[in-house]
Amino acid sequence: DVAEFEEKYGIRQAQFLDLKALKGDASDNIPGVPGVGEKTAVKLLNDYGDLDGVYEHIDEISGALHDKLVAGKESAYMSRDLARIMLDAPVKLSDLPDFEFDLPKVVAGLKKLEFNSLIRKVMGSEFKNSTTRGLPEVTTEDEGASPVTTGASDPSRESAILNSLDYDIIEWDVKGRMHEDKELARRVLSGEKFWDVAQAKFLLNPLARDDGQIPLDLKGEYEEQRKEFSRLPKLYKVYTELDLPLVPVLFKMEEKGMLIERGYFEKLREEYSTEVKELEQKIYTLAGVEFNVNSPVQLSEVLFSRLALPTKGVKKTTRGYSTGVKELLKLKDAHPVIPKIMEYREAAKLLNTYITPMPELADKEGRIHTSFTQNVTATGRLSSHNPNLQNIPVRTEEGKRIRAGFVAGPGKVLVSADYSQFELRLAAVLSGDEPLINDFNNGLDIHTKTAAEAFGVPMDEVSKEQRRAAKVINFGVLYGMSVQGLSEAAGMPFYEAKKFIENYFKLRAPIKKYLDKILKQAREEGFVETFYGRRRPTPDVKSSNFVIRQAAERAAANMPIQGTEADLMKKAMISVDSVLPAGAELVMQVHDSLIVECDEGLADEVSGILREKMEGVAPELPIKLAVEVSTGKNWGEI
Repeated sequence: DVAEFEEKYGIRQAQFLDLKALKGDASDNIPGVPGVGEKTAVKLLNDYGDLDGVYEHIDEISGALHDKLVAGKESAYMSRDLARIMLDAPVKLSDLPDFEFDLPKVVAGLKKLEFNSLIRKVMGSEFKNSTTRGLPEVTTEDEGASPVTTGASDPSRESAILNSLDYDIIEWDVKGRMHEDKELARRVLSGEKFWDVAQAKFLLNPLARDDGQIPLDLKGEYEEQRKEFSRLPKLYKVYTELDLPLVPVLFKMEEKGMLIERGYFEKLREEYSTEVKELEQKIYTLAGVEFNVNSPVQLSEVLFSRLALPTKGVKKTTRGYSTGVKELLKLKDAHPVIPKIMEYREAAKLLNTYITPMPELADKEGRIHTSFTQNVTATGRLSSHNPNLQNIPVRTEEGKRIRAGFVAGPGKVLVSADYSQFELRLAAVLSGDEPLINDFNNGLDIHTKTAAEAFGVPMDEVSKEQRRAAKVINFGVLYGMSVQGLSEAAGMPFYEAKKFIENYFKLRAPIKKYLDKILKQAREEGFVETFYGRRRPTPDVKSSNFVIRQAAERAAANMPIQGTEADLMKKAMISVDSVLPAGAELVMQVHDSLIVECDEGLADEVSGILREKMEGVAPELPIKLAVEVSTGKNWGEI
């Protein structure tokens, strides 16, 4: 997002083109100004604003840099023109009259030029006025290449869907195509069997890098994937019983979208804009100088040179001492400007990432249509993008205020259902921790029980601080939390955190044994998997690089639990969607929770459906799943 961009480059987003003009880009053969690197270019832009500003103040720049800039002026402006994306091409497909072309020749030409996505567009609705309509299936062959199936024999569909004995529809990214092709959407929603080549490819190797290329021979890809799945029956079951049935559910959620209150977001934008400006002025006063707060280079200079804050333990980069979040947290008590900078960043991020863009992203009815993706996260978790609604802060008051702008339609309410302590329950099951399973099934407060056992006190004498420490470690242990991590998160002394973790693993010996077993499997077998068979390859657990190896071990330990959680959530979504009454629709999924928008009179019925289907999603597990349900007029209330 904008804040992360500015943190990374040390300039405003609008200055990026001028950065390219000054420093060039060897990968795109953009020369820039010879002898000017990124560090110098960033400083020039922070001092003079843009490329024009640099040359307007060229006399203020002295020495060798002045001479380089003067000699490279023509190259700088040429580089800026070269790097700029041109948006003024005078041709639009919609303006073209009806025309005819030799489809096989066009496809062969596009294939030779490697314009793979254009081949599918030629067969799609963008050329609906051309004679592609109703053409028979066309196969073009190049020497040494596989046949490319490009045609569509169904005049009403205008898309490259292939038939097979087992599947009516074979497509790359079925959900994406459904949004483009209403007839395909109708067929999928009516129950025709389909095969999603992109999703199968991801499931077979979730670590494979996506090169953005759509395979030309979809049928060939399909046949190869069927062969691979035949050797992995559990994974094939995940694909056919979870990932594929979820596609139409996600399509309907994306089509429906979530309603926002435009006026609320406009008011919020005004409030946060004022707050950001006020915080900026307070920072200037505390620092004793005005500067670009968004520039890491300038901020570093102010903090560590002008204010001379301690640098011990602060990460150093090629551009000076880091001003990232972790480094600022180390300095939070060193100067009153630090908390204000952190407040400023949080407010600016919320303003630029969520508050300002939302009304612009909504359709004319005021609905935001996020896209849900199954093939991004190796654990199988869904991700949301354009915009990412799953990343709105959950536990902060600011996040709650943003969510309050997402509302139910007239005569409607939002019903939310959230799994309680989902991951910890699954950890108990996967590790075979019978005492923990029994505690959950008996309805005990697990965090209080853990604190009582770890600190050696009766349950009714557990303090809030002790319960908080137990809660932190109950969840943190699943992600490899360190003693230092517990100490910082729970606000307890290092020695106490160390003793607590030692006691915890004595109590939770099955979980420790399970995590060790997972790492052993990752090293010896090269993969880990969920309860249902979703796999993640683990090549980096054998890396000689300690940092890479440690990150791979954390990912391997986390995957079976979080992946099983994702599998169960998919089962729950499919089950809930199949029984929701008319007037009720799924509109959002955020990790452990589902949100349904329904008629006010259906709220109780929908609440009952959510609780029944979500809690009963896995009768094969020896543990009770618990779901908390709430109802409100906006997302912030639930």
